[in-house]
Amino acid sequence: MDERLLRIQRRFAKRTTPTAAGHEIEKDAALIWDDVKGYKSMREACKDVEELLGVVWVSGTPSLVIPYTINLALLLSTMIAGMPANPKQMFRVLGKLDHAFASLLQAKDIDTGERLPGFENRWGVSGTEKVRMRSLVERTRRCVMESLKSGELDEMYDSDAEDDNMEIDAESEHEGDLILEGDGPYQAEEEESWEMQIARVYDRTLMELGETLAEPDIGIVTERRS
Repeated sequence: MDERLLRIQRRFAKRTTPTAAGHEIEKDAALIWDDVKGYKSMREACKDVEELLGVVWVSGTPSLVIPYTINLALLLSTMIAGMPANPKQMFRVLGKLDHAFASLLQAKDIDTGERLPGFENRWGVSGTEKVRMRSLVERTRRCVMESLKSGELDEMYDSDAEDDNMEIDAESEHEGDLILEGDGPYQAEEEESWEMQIARVYDRTLMELGETLAEPDIGIVTERRS
């Protein structure tokens, strides 16, 4: 998992981006990492993140699932801010990350109610990890809004969006059990506005975090003045 995560990071660092003249330039072209090729579209990036998320999830080990899911979500938010958007694939992966976070916070699958493997012995998400999730969720929602507001779309978005979905479904069919079966509530509908989908980014995670992160008592006591 470390090797695959590092490869995703390297491909993102060497990503290509269109210029005003219609040509593509490669980011950090001077950096040579064997045969690692930079991403040419958000489609490719989302596909790699989704596949690794499936591998992490089926490990069934909380000490791996929690930190790696957070790291993947952080990496995805960085990609969203640094690459032209592909709304269909972006919302798809964000929906699965939302499902993962909300399930981890409950220690059970939020759709089926089944106990997550490895959480039988009172293992749960720590307070520090919850704070990281909250910060990550807020950052990602801003990144998604700014990305779509810019109007810069992945070149693959309009040309083969339908084929893209079919390809990812086929490749990730056996990658995971809980979060890679279908698109869940985040299935992109053509008639649904981007504003509606933005509002639903990490909405279930926010609901789970809402009551678990109370305002801290900083211990300052004041008296009412007469």
